[in-house]
Amino acid sequence: MAMQLSKGERFNISKEAPGLKKMAIALGWQVTEAGQSYEIDVSAFMLGADGKTPNDKYLIFYNNLQSCDGSILQSIPEKNNRGQENKSIYGVILEKINPEIEEVTFAVTIHEADKIKANFSNIKNAFIKIRNLDTGSELVRYELKENFSRETAVEFGRLYKKNGEWRFQAVGEGYQTGLQSLVDKYSSGNSNNIAPISRELTAGTAADDLQLPAWELEVESEPEAEQSRQTRRVQPSRSNNQVNNNSRSRKIPAALLAGLGVVVLGTSVGTITLMRSANETLKQAKILAVETQNAGKVTDVNQLRSFERRLKETIANLDKIPNFPGFGYQQARADLLQLRPSLVPVQQNLQAAESLATAQKLAMEAAVVVQKPPHPIEVWQQSQSKWQQAIALLEAIDSRTSVYNLAQNKLSNYLANSAAIGQRVAIAQKAANFSNQGSLKVQKGDVPGAIANFTQALTLNPNIPQAYLGLGIATSQQGNKQQAIYNYDRALQFNPNLAEAYFGRGQAYYELGNKQKAIGDYEQAIRVNPNYGLAYLERGAIRCMLGTKSPAVADFQQAGELFLKQGDGNNYKLAQSFINDCQEPSAESAICDYRRNIDSFGRPCGRSVNVPIIIRRKSAIDASNSDSTNIKINSSIEKISPENSDSSSTRTRSRRRSKR
Repeated sequence: MAMQLSKGERFNISKEAPGLKKMAIALGWQVTEAGQSYEIDVSAFMLGADGKTPNDKYLIFYNNLQSCDGSILQSIPEKNNRGQENKSIYGVILEKINPEIEEVTFAVTIHEADKIKANFSNIKNAFIKIRNLDTGSELVRYELKENFSRETAVEFGRLYKKNGEWRFQAVGEGYQTGLQSLVDKYSSGNSNNIAPISRELTAGTAADDLQLPAWELEVESEPEAEQSRQTRRVQPSRSNNQVNNNSRSRKIPAALLAGLGVVVLGTSVGTITLMRSANETLKQAKILAVETQNAGKVTDVNQLRSFERRLKETIANLDKIPNFPGFGYQQARADLLQLRPSLVPVQQNLQAAESLATAQKLAMEAAVVVQKPPHPIEVWQQSQSKWQQAIALLEAIDSRTSVYNLAQNKLSNYLANSAAIGQRVAIAQKAANFSNQGSLKVQKGDVPGAIANFTQALTLNPNIPQAYLGLGIATSQQGNKQQAIYNYDRALQFNPNLAEAYFGRGQAYYELGNKQKAIGDYEQAIRVNPNYGLAYLERGAIRCMLGTKSPAVADFQQAGELFLKQGDGNNYKLAQSFINDCQEPSAESAICDYRRNIDSFGRPCGRSVNVPIIIRRKSAIDASNSDSTNIKINSSIEKISPENSDSSSTRTRSRRRSKR
């Protein structure tokens, strides 16, 4: 596992990787859409004990891709791709670094940043990491977290030597400057022809045994390369160390590629591309062969997914390597024999890790859903179901997988939690049964027995809106309208969308003489259930009584349409009769003396009165609700409605009014 550094932290390479000879140092970043046009330059400054480059041959950048001592080689910086990783890689052979070099600083700059008004705010997710080229393993990485909103140059990190040991420091320092300023900062004033360092090699032998991934490199023909070496260089101190920006070639000479182990066949670009791809595939296979040995211990889902993807891609690419000289066909066959069998356990580990992750997600959901009880039985059952699903996933994890022990540890906790939730479900089920029994007794007229059952249900589980609804209906039948309103309030507290509770409370308010509150509750019942025909009927009756006949007739018409759609013929006829009664012109209210059956105009009660006497027929009400009173003895709460249970609904409205 690679060491993750923060800004300023250090890593002892010689101690942590003894015997390390070759390594790759990658500097990477992502650009935003605004930064796609930036030209990003990556440079390495090889410094002596005085903190200066001995001469300009020890600056490795786009015009000088190799150090003169043959120890460091730079690959081609990739073109900026928005949202994708862009990087440049330096290959380093530690034993070839001139002993008089004490430090190598790696910096990234934006070309002509002042002209294009660019800065590092459009460069995100920057990093520098070191990989052992012999084993393919990553040693250390540093991810730059700083927000460089004004800086145009950043030093990512540095290699330095202390007590004979090579170490790495995460620097992360930004500057409002460019490449030329960094050249001036580190320049010793020596030109190309002045070389105080004794251990310099000729260009022909530089990097002769350093092999970087071939896909990181680009190829150009030898004549261009020769011209490049002659014209693209850092100018000596006598010319003020000016960086030549007129020709910014980023290609590597073909001769150098040959030194890196990339065979060039003639001038065929297609052949070169295929060989580079094959070479990279073989190198990736070598890396994966090492990583496979530790893959069986990986438990992180994302790491396993990445490893499986890379393994599949490499196997597919190995299959494509042709049987031609120079392509490494035989090595590819050998790598396939090694990598293909390792794919199965990797996939098994990935599947097990995904099951563990899903189980953890379900467990979290199961715990969250039952927070802040009490809850209706449906919520407890939902939590129980999630625990059971999580347990099933953990129990199915193979004992040979990397996450088995983690799964077993969680399994014991999940089983205990599921058992506790199961007890709450059992209690909620018992409470639901009491509530259903109370509903049956309300319909049979056993009001005291119903109240006892509802009370038992709410003692076990206070969150049963239907039980409070039943108590409201039962206490209303006993004549205790205030207690009924309290119970309806409690039902609505736990279920604000219980239309029957609004309807029952509206009836109770009407019985107490509060017609406006009654109308308000009928309106709430209609809001929750727009097909509540009886709510329209009741609201229309009160509106007719109050003299607002047009809205009343509209309510009766709407009720009639709903009754007709629902096949409720009796209530449909009732709604039509109310329309006729309410549309008669009114002069003053007729008061009926029921003992003599004569109204205040001396006429028999109910004949041509100016205010309609609306009678709710018991047979019509019972017929309209025959479908809503089916009894279901199961885990669900039995639904009851005040319109078919409240004894007051069987009285005539005229009788209820005459008492006031």
